[in-house]
Amino acid sequence: MGTKLLLAVISFIFIFFDARSQQKDVVDTLSGFVKAANTRDLSGYFSSIIDMSILEDENEYSKPQAELILRNFFSKNKPVSVSILHRLNSNPNYLYAVLSVLTVTNKFRFSISLSNGDKFLIKEIRIEYDKE
Repeated sequence: MGTKLLLAVISFIFIFFDARSQQKDVVDTLSGFVKAANTRDLSGYFSSIIDMSILEDENEYSKPQAELILRNFFSKNKPVSVSILHRLNSNPNYLYAVLSVLTVTNKFRFSISLSNGDKFLIKEIRIEYDKE
């Protein structure tokens, strides 16, 4: 009985830490795509419908529409550097990240919400001017 309990606890710990490391990898991966302005790979993480707010324009878009809009944004605002300001990963089914994105023209704040089904998918992206 004691051995089974010990194995169950160890298994839980490994599963818990593996899930947390995968969550961190998703945010790191997405920030790399943003830095490279890689909308093709970034859109691979989009859900079929995504809420997108870029500055004053807010709407719900299909995955291909959202990729096109984001590509247009990056064509006008080439990223120079990206840093992760905040990462919420305490829920295994939900991730939230805030990125600071310095571009050639301005500094922006990206807020990204993801939900987990088979894998984490972006449900919402908000881009606004960084107020700092």
